[in-house]
Formats: sequence, structure tokens, C-alpha cells
Amino acid sequence: MTQHEASPFSHHKADIREAIWKQMEQAGFSPEPQGTIPTFPGQNKAAERLRSLPLYRAAETVMVPPDQAQLQVRVNAVMDGKRLIMASPGLKDGFYLLEKREIKVKDVQQAARSSGVRRFGKRLGTARQEIGTIDIIITGAVAVDSQGGRIGKGSGYFDLEYMILREIGSITEATPIVALVDDLQIVAEAPMEEKDVAVDFICTPTKLMTIERHRARPAKISWDLLPENAIKGMRPLKDLSRKDAGKE
Repeated sequence: MTQHEASPFSHHKADIREAIWKQMEQAGFSPEPQGTIPTFPGQNKAAERLRSLPLYRAAETVMVPPDQAQLQVRVNAVMDGKRLIMASPGLKDGFYLLEKREIKVKDVQQAARSSGVRRFGKRLGTARQEIGTIDIIITGAVAVDSQGGRIGKGSGYFDLEYMILREIGSITEATPIVALVDDLQIVAEAPMEEKDVAVDFICTPTKLMTIERHRARPAKISWDLLPENAIKGMRPLKDLSRKDAGKE
């Protein structure tokens, strides 16, 4: 889903994406990073470093998008006994729940993949009663900066996942968000737009950075930015649009 971008920042963001993808490919970090949240050699090390964050250790429910770069984060979350909320690819089926007690140890790696979540996870309705309160979100990025700015791959999925969860009350403005990236992906400035979601921590293979965030996050879904086919093609949006229609 590509959201409409009229901001002058859009071209700058695209240039940063291209530069990072090119650097990671030339460095041999990602074989085909173009158009993706890129994988990187130290992603498992970064996932282990994340476990030292007190907010992660205290969390009962964590949310992690389905990108390959965060696979070990999802595996760790399940093995650490947390409720793992995972979006289905493209948000077509909405959100799934993975729990250690429901998955054999030998199947955890497959269950935490985007290709396995439907088989091993429990599909959740788009409601706080089913998803629950999410204590921390861990996401990937193409680029981040030391002020909490985050640039994704340009599809807008993570920002939309955030807005959906915010709209139903599973998260708030204060819910901590961690970006798990390689050190190479930290840039001087990651320009942000109103619909973009800033992060509170950056976790890399070598360090864990705390951000003094000053940017507010979107409090609800920007329906006017969504094309009609996106609403029809994503179950959570369809669910929420029906609820809104029922209130009229």
C-alpha cells in the first residue's frame, strides 16, 4: 500500500532509501536490499542486545512486523514467553497472536516467519479485546536518525499498523518503539511527515540508543490518505470502516 505523499520531504526520503540500499548492497550486507526493510549480518546480535532493554524484559505483549530482518526478535519474543502480535504480510489478514504454549519448540522459527504465521498463529479481530494492550513495538527501518526519525521502505505499512493499533486503543502515544537496524542505517537526518511514526530507541549490533523524542505520533487512521482499494484489501481497515459506518 503506497500512501499519497505530496510533501517536499518525499523526494529526500526516497534519495536516502536509495543511498542506504546501495551502501548495504555494496558492503555485502544485503544481497537484494532494494525495496525492502534490509536484512544485515548483525541482526541476530542486535536482537540479543534488545533483550537487555528493561522495557523489553518487562513487556508481556510485544508487536513486531513480519520483515525478515526482525525474525530473531520474533523468535526471541516467543521463546521469552511473551505474547507476540505479528501483522500478516500486507495486512491482508490483519494481526496474529503467537504464544510459546501453543507452538512446539521445533516449530518456533517457522511460526515466526511471514510464511508460517497463518499456520501457527491465532488470527485476531481488529479490537483491543482480542489484541490486548501492547507494551512495546520493535520494528525495522531503512534509515533512522538520532532524533527518532524513521524511514521505512516506502509502502507505509508500519505507520498504518501503528495507526490501527492506536485507533483501537492497544497502544498510546507513550508506547515505546524500538528500531532494530545496522549502524550503517543511522543517518544525520531522517525527514518525517505528519503520518510518520518516530521511535524511542535504536538497537544495533553494537549499541542501544535512547532517543529524546519530540515528535508526536499520529493518533488515528488518516482515512483521507488511503485509496479505496487499500481499505477493501486489508481486513483491519475493512473492519474499522464498517464500525465507523455503523456509528453514522
